Amino acid sequence: MTALRVDRFVDAIAATDAGGATVALLAEDGEALTYADLAARVDACARSLADAGLAAGQRAVLVGENSVDMIVVLLAAMRLGAWAVPLNARMSASEIDGICAHCAPRLAYFSAGSPEAVAHALRHGAMAGSADGLSRGLVALREDGTQADGGDDVAVMIYTSGSTGTPKGVMLTHANLDFVTQASLAQEVLLPGDRIFHALPISHSFGLISALLCGLRAGATFQLATRFSAEQLGHAILHDGITVFQGVPAMYARLVEWSTQAGVPLTPNRLRMAYIGGSQIDATKKAQTEALLGIRLHHGYGLTESAPAATRTFGHPPPSDVTAGWPIPGIEVVLRDELGHDVAPGARGEVCIRGPNVMKGYFRDPEQTRAAIDAHGWLHTGDIGVFGPEGDLTIVGRIKDMIIRGGFNVYPAEVEAAIGGFAGVAQSAVLGRPLDGDEEVVAFIEPQAGARIDTEALERFLRGKLAPYKIPRRYVLMERLPASGTGKLLKAALKPLLEPGAAIEASR
Repeated sequence: MTALRVDRFVDAIAATDAGGATVALLAEDGEALTYADLAARVDACARSLADAGLAAGQRAVLVGENSVDMIVVLLAAMRLGAWAVPLNARMSASEIDGICAHCAPRLAYFSAGSPEAVAHALRHGAMAGSADGLSRGLVALREDGTQADGGDDVAVMIYTSGSTGTPKGVMLTHANLDFVTQASLAQEVLLPGDRIFHALPISHSFGLISALLCGLRAGATFQLATRFSAEQLGHAILHDGITVFQGVPAMYARLVEWSTQAGVPLTPNRLRMAYIGGSQIDATKKAQTEALLGIRLHHGYGLTESAPAATRTFGHPPPSDVTAGWPIPGIEVVLRDELGHDVAPGARGEVCIRGPNVMKGYFRDPEQTRAAIDAHGWLHTGDIGVFGPEGDLTIVGRIKDMIIRGGFNVYPAEVEAAIGGFAGVAQSAVLGRPLDGDEEVVAFIEPQAGARIDTEALERFLRGKLAPYKIPRRYVLMERLPASGTGKLLKAALKPLLEPGAAIEASR
């Protein structure tokens, strides 16, 4: 069966929208586009991109933040058979330039609505877009991107550093995205009539695929937020009739923090679904969020290379505990040991995924592609998981993040979950620090606004939760932990603090 191309999602909804009144996008400045408006604008922009010299199989780098113009240009590039490469404007100059050097785009678009994007545009000599569909941004043509690579089956290429720190271009095809959006429809994750507060960056697979593309295929309405604000989200929940919010743990933590400080309850409301992804929330923060919103949180798991969904809690009652959910129908998920054998029931192993959602590969990197996807089509995630008695998956850590202390394995996610249950903790990041041929456990902790963390009291608390070898030897309190544009913790940015000579606060 031929996959429905991503750029045609809006056309399909527009064709069945009686009266053409269903709004697809609501911008922060009040601009509203129906599905018919959006389809027409995508068509016009595609013609402009073709006139500018963009062709099938070539890359189009798009630098900006959540906005109408970024979504229009992204879908228009796909319509030509080009590969859309969305990048967050808040990335550094070296990051943007490094990705452009790697993917060799024929065209780079910089959203004029983002000051950071405009600054990048000036460095690249971009000119104001005068053609229909490109007039809201600046465009630079590059001669090094004229060669096509692999045809027009790739819809989008998302750069991810994973655990290596070196950006890799994940090639996702129209067939990948057709499958995951169809699966979302089948599980009724997003529905026609939903009004979604959309603050997840579209430069990230969670925001682009699980939220935007799945929602556009369902015919939902997106209330766009350029950058996440807990106050803005709280207002939208109370006053704008928001029915769905999808976010990462840090977003929910900020919402709880804002509601508490402002003294503003968020019930009653019209929310029918709240979904958390990107990383795992701890049980305490989950309970706080559910009490605040008046509904249970749904969870999921995946990675950019799996487009990005692999498991969800949909199809089952929203769980009271923390779980990544059950494999999505049509996707196989198994756990393997270091020899590649399936682990025994209840044992931990590396999560391996196979299905129509698995990426085509890493752009111009066959070696890393072979390392990630074996000869039988299994994607090796590097994540460690365990299946519960009901068949649901729990992620306990990453292979490369695992700490070996005194011969025992320590999984940071387990320690972080325990720390998250202590009063006043917003979030934490646990890492291993080499010490005399062993490793010690170090916890970086971000307190909630206005809270003070007594590390001695925290340690007493953890003694009742963790085995002695899992308890951190050092605690480092930080006003804000480093995070990506999605709110995902950046542990790599903390590693320099663990090197010899670096000053970190010791608990004892």
